[in-house]
Amino acid sequence: MNQVSAIFRFLFRIKYWILFGPLLVGLLVFYFTANLPKTYEANTTIYTGITSSPTVDGSNNINWVTTNNSFDNIINLTKARSTLEQVSIKLLARCLVHGDPRQDNEYITSANYKELRSILPEDLILLIDTTSADQTYQNLLAYNTGRTDNFLYGLLNWVHPYFSITALSSITATRLGSSDMIQIKYSCDDPGIVHQTLLILNDVVSAEYEKLQLSASNDVVTYFENQLQEIREQLSTQEDSLMRFSMMSNIINFEEQTKQMTQLKLEVDSRYQKAIEDLYTSEQMVNNLDRRLEERTSLVKENADFVQTLEKISIITRKINELETFTDESSGSRASMLPRYKEMLARYENQIANISNNISNISSSKDGVALNDLVQAWLAEVLKNEKAEAEVTVLETRKKEIDREFAQFTPVGPNMRRQEREIAVTEDNYHTILEHLAQARLQQKNILMRSATLNVVSAPIYPLTVVGSKRKQIVLLAFLGSLFFILGSFLIVELLDKTIRDKKRALRLTETAVVGAFPGIPKVKHRGFALETNRRALAYTINRLMQHINVNGMTVINLISSESREGKTHLSEAMREYLEELGFVVNQLTYEADFDPTTRQYLLAQKLEDLQKSKSKKTTDILLIEYPPLTQSSIPSALIRLGQINLFITKSTRAWRDIDQQYLDQVKDVANSIPTYIYLNFASRFAVEDFTGQLPPYGKLRNLSYKLLQMELTPERNQNIEKE
Repeated sequence: MNQVSAIFRFLFRIKYWILFGPLLVGLLVFYFTANLPKTYEANTTIYTGITSSPTVDGSNNINWVTTNNSFDNIINLTKARSTLEQVSIKLLARCLVHGDPRQDNEYITSANYKELRSILPEDLILLIDTTSADQTYQNLLAYNTGRTDNFLYGLLNWVHPYFSITALSSITATRLGSSDMIQIKYSCDDPGIVHQTLLILNDVVSAEYEKLQLSASNDVVTYFENQLQEIREQLSTQEDSLMRFSMMSNIINFEEQTKQMTQLKLEVDSRYQKAIEDLYTSEQMVNNLDRRLEERTSLVKENADFVQTLEKISIITRKINELETFTDESSGSRASMLPRYKEMLARYENQIANISNNISNISSSKDGVALNDLVQAWLAEVLKNEKAEAEVTVLETRKKEIDREFAQFTPVGPNMRRQEREIAVTEDNYHTILEHLAQARLQQKNILMRSATLNVVSAPIYPLTVVGSKRKQIVLLAFLGSLFFILGSFLIVELLDKTIRDKKRALRLTETAVVGAFPGIPKVKHRGFALETNRRALAYTINRLMQHINVNGMTVINLISSESREGKTHLSEAMREYLEELGFVVNQLTYEADFDPTTRQYLLAQKLEDLQKSKSKKTTDILLIEYPPLTQSSIPSALIRLGQINLFITKSTRAWRDIDQQYLDQVKDVANSIPTYIYLNFASRFAVEDFTGQLPPYGKLRNLSYKLLQMELTPERNQNIEKE
């Protein structure tokens, strides 16, 4: 509550500054803003289609982060320096081509056109093509070298009201709620400039947005296309290498060929094993029959026709086995010879049988077995032996060939698998890049569709009416600004100020009890109440001091100050007069008048009688001793302790310094248990009222202000007492 009261007192003290300061500033601003330039405003609305436009992939999922980012990109693009530079130069080209010095038109007013032409250099005037604003724009672009001594550089970067970047930066772009629309506003004092600026800005933003969106997408598509071409070439090289290797290795289908070779080897091994068994069996049978036939077999074997025929049979049998064994690799002509060889074999077998029958004339063997049967059996076994031997020879050759083929075919598999694995990896990369390329092209198409939907919904119109000026807002801002400035300034002063001023500040600064306050020179309107005010102030002070007055004896009151001109003499006289009116016998001692503070006798005084020219009497009730300022002379400690009350008098209108606090602490240390009080002199009426209550006069406004200062906000009137 004390803090609230302090704040209210602070505001009440500076009430005239608060009331009249902002009012004066507001009136001055109101006066000087009487001739504000007219302002024309126009706006345009662009449909972006970011959230509601269809996509190629048909997805309806909305990423709000991406959506907000897209809106921010468009809004920031409208205020980008590159965009504003294009708008400025195009606007300048249109104004130079279509401007008319004789009358206003939809591009620029005649006055602004004349002013613009007056600042143009001669070399730039030559660039104006009156038949084409676009050609003039291209000429201006070529003219703008970007150097500081270039006219367009200065026009863009200085403070020209229409063509500078600073002026165009006042363009505002905002999203309309949560829709797909963006509204762009611009205002200045030329309606044609406003209209043309927004028209140009719509075209520039659409073109720049599409270029920015597609540039990144085109780079991505180009990158994937290049990567796809490189992987395609790499894949073709690997496939060609595999094809050459397959042709060199006679590989058509490695897995199938490996299976067939394995099967063939198993078949040849099986036939070879069977042929070995047949050869062994036939040899044993031939040897056995040789023993049984004895000389008959010898005759047959020695027969030249038999031997030749048997050799032919062996050769033909080998041929037949070769054709049957290598039938998978034989040509069609060789395969057709197999039946003829078999026919020849049958003919030679009949021939050798006839030869053996013609030679034999023995009808039976010694075992009683018919010799013809034995000869036929022997002959069959001989033929079988020859066939088996020929087959073994052929199969052994075939086995060696198969083993050589396996030796050549074995490293082909790992090599082919390694190349096929590399091809598979390359194919995966190819498919991945192809998928990314498809996605990039799909995204590019989406961007094209969205960019195509960046359309102007509401084109800017040529403004005919003046927008209400901001004079009221400026005056209001000036009023509030000055109000806060005054409050802030006084608040800073209040926090830093060490002026004593009133009871609470004196208590906070001195850390000593304040016994009262005596008013200073009253204002003219309060001079008629000066005596009453002084009496009430003295009355409060004396009442506070009565508790220290000796009933049986003299009471000494020491009047002390750290500086001169603190009003001790005036206060002493006022207290004496008031106390005498109360019936007390009062005596006064004043330095220089009653004692000399510069003498040794004063400085070593131990009792009141030691003071020179002392007027103290035994009949005195109250003795007021006015000591010299502590900055000029010290006070004997014994004299301070002889008093019953020490009043440290100070002006309320000055600051409390560190030296003052040192003097006060010194007096309090010497006085020990004797009470020492602060007494405020030359205090304001508000400071005095902290002790005395409300002082006269008692007008309604005065009563209200006092109640507010005392935080008496909800008083209740006692009707019965007031009637009495």
